[in-house]
Amino acid sequence: MNLFEEFNKGFTFEEYLSRMNEQKAIFDLHYRKANVVPFKVEGVPALKLLIISELHCSDSTALLAALKKYFEDERVDFRFALRSENPELMQRFLTNGAQAIPIVIILDNEGNYLERFGPRPKAAQDIFEKYRQDINEGRIERKEVSKKIRHFYARDKGNAILQEFSEKLNELSVTM
Repeated sequence: MNLFEEFNKGFTFEEYLSRMNEQKAIFDLHYRKANVVPFKVEGVPALKLLIISELHCSDSTALLAALKKYFEDERVDFRFALRSENPELMQRFLTNGAQAIPIVIILDNEGNYLERFGPRPKAAQDIFEKYRQDINEGRIERKEVSKKIRHFYARDKGNAILQEFSEKLNELSVTM
């Protein structure tokens, strides 16, 4: 599988946003609240981000808003592949055997694979892990845990996402 070809087949950010329904208002809220200044990395090279997502995914909405604001003045091109329409691509980027999203595939400007990021920052994953056994044993519904994670994202203002992502970029800058 050629990731550069997959990137070129993907939706642009504008196309992705135009397909959102109720998540668009949530995206806009996360975007406005995202606190990008403390996490900016100097000298970001031109990058291509191929993001495996779904329009209804609240983790994707929070992550995409933070990254869009973070790269607002940079030479970064976003493209999107829906998990449901790209099973082969998703299979290549499983998380612990699961099709967890969003997955951000970081490519250099020529389309060479550099790294992946996602599906969610550690602090949000910790919330899920805290309730995993309760979900599995039927003591709490998954949607209730998702609600807790959405509340975390609203309070966090993108900090956890941007801290981890900027650390990833710093690691990459050593190798680029």
